Amino acid sequence: MFSAGGVSGAAAGSVALAWGSNGNGQCDVPSPNSGFTAVDAGGYHSLALRSDGSIAAWGLNGNGQCDVPSPNSGFTAIAAGAFHSLALRSDGSIAAWGWNGDGQCNLPSPNSGFVAIAAGWAHSLALRSEGSIAAWGDNTYGQLNLPSPNSGFTAVDAGGYHSL
Repeated sequence: MFSAGGVSGAAAGSVALAWGSNGNGQCDVPSPNSGFTAVDAGGYHSLALRSDGSIAAWGLNGNGQCDVPSPNSGFTAIAAGAFHSLALRSDGSIAAWGWNGDGQCNLPSPNSGFVAIAAGWAHSLALRSEGSIAAWGDNTYGQLNLPSPNSGFTAVDAGGYHSL
């Protein structure tokens, strides 16, 4: 798996590889470098999901974006924003941590029934099992203005200031 942003990737054998700008240690993959099933690159930090459901986070941590919440287990997906991080738990709830200056870590209510997540520069998205999307955080460029009807979606993704 590879992450948008061009600084992280997962190689065969579930080893994470990272390249590019490393001014904040975002390319210094922590040990043990094995067992990864997904990776995502944030603004200046990186996340990797291990096969045991735990998350490794490294790079710039000035806003706590690398401080994975406890317990660090039971996660099924990850998403890295500029200075915030999201993780989907196996029970369909979301964990969010890091910079919350635009509300990108204020989780939707109810925090349940989610199947996919995405993080933009300062906004967050989540897909519900029934096909609707929840969006929160910065809306400067309309990235939270969901299409109508908000139903029938099967995937979700976020760019810096736009949403898919």
